[in-house]
Amino acid sequence: MVEIKVHLFAPGVNAGGVAARARFTGTTLCLAYGDSRESIPAERLTVRHGGFDGRQWLLEWPVDGGAASALLPSGPDTERLLAGAPDALKAQLDHHGRRDRARGRRFHIGLGLVGALVLLPFVLLGLFWFNADRIAGWAADQVGLEQERQLGDLAFAQMRPSLKLVETGPAPERIEAIGARLTQGSRYRYQWFVADSPEVNAFAMPGGYVVVYTGLIEAADSAEEVAGVLAHEVQHVELRHSLKNMIYGLGWRAVLALAMGDVSGGVWAGMAEQLGGMAYGRDLERQADLEGLKALKRAGIAPQGMVSFFAKLAKREGPSLTLLSSHPATEERMADLRRAIAEQGAYSATPLPRL
Repeated sequence: MVEIKVHLFAPGVNAGGVAARARFTGTTLCLAYGDSRESIPAERLTVRHGGFDGRQWLLEWPVDGGAASALLPSGPDTERLLAGAPDALKAQLDHHGRRDRARGRRFHIGLGLVGALVLLPFVLLGLFWFNADRIAGWAADQVGLEQERQLGDLAFAQMRPSLKLVETGPAPERIEAIGARLTQGSRYRYQWFVADSPEVNAFAMPGGYVVVYTGLIEAADSAEEVAGVLAHEVQHVELRHSLKNMIYGLGWRAVLALAMGDVSGGVWAGMAEQLGGMAYGRDLERQADLEGLKALKRAGIAPQGMVSFFAKLAKREGPSLTLLSSHPATEERMADLRRAIAEQGAYSATPLPRL
């Protein structure tokens, strides 16, 4: 019987996960962490084979309040554990193994090309200068979901000491409730936070972290206006804009770190600062607006709050309007939003309780 160390992510545990031990007993996955023990039948497990280097396995299963997952380290112990997995998982393992072997070949070809460019520093600098946006987009596309979650955990851990988080009260509960409606069915496991600050601001981080400042809640005339901002921010995660911008800002060292599978080294030390000063280009903002409107419609939330909030802020002045520096509310943008709302047509919307 093989038992290995894994990293467990689940609702109610530390956002960065906890260390656990895993083994298969018959047709059941047995987990032990701290004083807790869990047993998960094999038929409830979903297997994923990924990570940027294609060498990590992830076991996922549904739990109350969302989903849980166990990240298995690469190496012979994991291979022995999976070799003894129940028959219910064999088909999934075979399928992912074939698919990821092909992807792994493509990865190593790409990695070899990157390595060749490193040997030509002047050419590399020129290429990055003229193609930085495209390269950052390519690198973001190669990042696995679990790796993105790890980067988000690391970035939020860096930023958290500077945030005065509101842990209790109606605001965190209602922000989370609105967010849950906007992200139903998402591949991300979102975490919602309210920070006590007069700044009219909200931001999203890779992997599903969303932070809303109390200044924004107080500036909004309705919960629908806050929902419009959240719908927009969520799309920066869903479309991987925040991940792409982070890689773009950190440059080639981030691309190379990802190529080496490094999501914990010194290259990521400035992530929080990079994300804190992040601004999006016009095309990314427009894409997040339009997809955010679709999310509002799916959630049954009135869309007018998005355009009314940005339009209202555009008329205000003051150093606290951080949101406008990273998401400028131009007349063109307002016109695009109004046109998109008209094209969507009317739909049934449930009023949100006041925040």
